[in-house]
Amino acid sequence: MPSEIVSIIPKPQKIVLKTGGFVFSGKTIISADKALSSLKNHLQETLTHLAGNKGINDKPSEIVLGISKELKALGDEGYAIDIQPSKMKIESSTQKGVFYGIQTVRQLLFSAQEGRIQCMEIEDSPRLGWRGMMLDEGRHFFGKEFVKKFIDILALYKMNSFHWHLTEDQGWRIEIKKYPKLTSVGSKRTESPIEGDRKTGDGKPYGGFYTQDDIREIVKYAGDHFINVVPEIEMPGHAAAAIASYPEFGNTDILEYKPEVKTCWGVHHYTFSPTEKTFKFLEDVIEEVVALFPGKYFHIGGDEAPKEQWKGSPTAKRIMLDNGLKDEHELQSFFIKRIESILKKHNRILIGWDEIQEGGLSPTATMMVWRDWKWASMALKNGNSIVMAPNSHTYFDHYQEDPKEHKEPEAIGGLLPLDKVYLFNPILEGITPEEEKRILGAQGQLWSEYLFNTDKVEFMAFPRMFALAEVVWTRPENKNYEDFMLRLKSTLALLDHIKVKYRNPF
Repeated sequence: MPSEIVSIIPKPQKIVLKTGGFVFSGKTIISADKALSSLKNHLQETLTHLAGNKGINDKPSEIVLGISKELKALGDEGYAIDIQPSKMKIESSTQKGVFYGIQTVRQLLFSAQEGRIQCMEIEDSPRLGWRGMMLDEGRHFFGKEFVKKFIDILALYKMNSFHWHLTEDQGWRIEIKKYPKLTSVGSKRTESPIEGDRKTGDGKPYGGFYTQDDIREIVKYAGDHFINVVPEIEMPGHAAAAIASYPEFGNTDILEYKPEVKTCWGVHHYTFSPTEKTFKFLEDVIEEVVALFPGKYFHIGGDEAPKEQWKGSPTAKRIMLDNGLKDEHELQSFFIKRIESILKKHNRILIGWDEIQEGGLSPTATMMVWRDWKWASMALKNGNSIVMAPNSHTYFDHYQEDPKEHKEPEAIGGLLPLDKVYLFNPILEGITPEEEKRILGAQGQLWSEYLFNTDKVEFMAFPRMFALAEVVWTRPENKNYEDFMLRLKSTLALLDHIKVKYRNPF
């Protein structure tokens, strides 16, 4: 059996096949260091499930989980696996590395014929540190159980960042105790566009939000799977739902000021006012959010913030004059820097979409690049760290086949086939080694205007996320698209097993 078709995604950096096979059964035992007891239980669940479903024999065998300082060279997320006929060792210098080794073994177990895994040695570590997916729940709300299922799948394919887009023009999805109307008003809209008819509303009230207890539960669940959750609270734009809840934090002095939770997609004009009372409101929100999310990054959106309301606001004009700001782009930069100062008090790093660079950006902020790659180059030259999320290669809300063929359900537009995702290289050409270190990684985006339910989320996410997982984990010299497609067949069988509604590319 050549190493090219060992059914693991993302492909490990090194696989050496041996003779013989390891057979797991009802008599397979797991031994582990005391510090790895939770990981032992995680693997035991898989073994118990598979042993009960495959009807395999009862030949005794052992899986050993261990911490080995000798593997420090592989880094915090690296691991080594040694599979012999009656014994399998999964080792790393960290718990996280052992966890990723277990994910590799879980994939091998799911694809095993009659419970038999080819003997082999694996040595593996990731190419990039930020390996993520973004889920937009501002437009559509999917609920706690689906988010946990989504986290399960991210972890199985060694993704380590879940970017959670929680606020939008069309809905505010996180409970803030000090401002209850954010959910009592902001989480609800009167209707949504009809599927297949973007200009007509369905007349059906829509809503949903996560309590703070829900958030804590999900964040802990993600942490148990070594996934960092990055919350996104949109500002200064994409804020219509928040402003509908508390109109005093919008630009109240413009003509025709009528804030509401929006019922159609697209970019809307309602932006937060750049006033002290708005910054106090946002600081209060940030204080409650950072208490729920222990990770160091806080995403503030910053994208698609229309300047029309600021241009029409005497208050905004006065603030520009008082602070020597020449235009509304500099006013947005002023806004972003104020928010960054709040986040620094809470030991958080500001991250935002690449529009936060317009008008100037502090080099301590991190930027998520979604538009032209020139913004990535500019940010690196400014000293910023970046995460690559270009719409050309990572927007999984785009069609997977030519929409003219009418083979797929409605999407927002675009075309992003599986092979294009696989060929994505997040590392820019012509940059210095120091700049390359500041490319943290990459992530896929699931904007949810046309993701009406969880089945549609899965259809759009998978298998494209698996291609991205290999982009961010596997070194380019070890990648091959034809080989990936061979391994993907086994992965799709695994998805059938765990009831995921993927798109079949075969």
